[in-house]
Amino acid sequence: MKISDVLSLGLTSCNFPGRSKKRILENIAQMITAELGGNDELCNLLFDNFVSREKLGSTGLGNGVAIPHCRTPGIKKIYCFLAKLTTPVEFDAIDDEPVDLVFALVVPEEKNDEHLSTLARIANIVQDEPSRKKLRDCDNDDLLFNTVLALERMQK
Repeated sequence: MKISDVLSLGLTSCNFPGRSKKRILENIAQMITAELGGNDELCNLLFDNFVSREKLGSTGLGNGVAIPHCRTPGIKKIYCFLAKLTTPVEFDAIDDEPVDLVFALVVPEEKNDEHLSTLARIANIVQDEPSRKKLRDCDNDDLLFNTVLALERMQK
């Protein structure tokens, strides 16, 4: 599954607010809920699922990147949210460095193969320093969205 299949411009934010991991996860849950036309119940469920997943182990990959993800009942397809944070935050990353690039995934419970495939595509992009720099150099949502799609097209 490609990033272009799960990410939309409406789920891309170049100057995303939040001063803590918890606040970032809460803001992501709100943005995804709004995009899906959901209610407070869905927002709370997404937030709780993100937090529960983080309790299993941080999704902070290192190099300033995190990929929080959760399985959520009632979701019909995978959704990706991409954020470049206004201020890097501690995310309990494996290298103990703060995070400023976040790819969040919300996944239907039954889409395991697609989930792993999407995680792998994101990881392939963010493991490359020049790719991370291109994402960090973006100054608006459109540019961030189009840059990640261009980086994905360049993947082999």
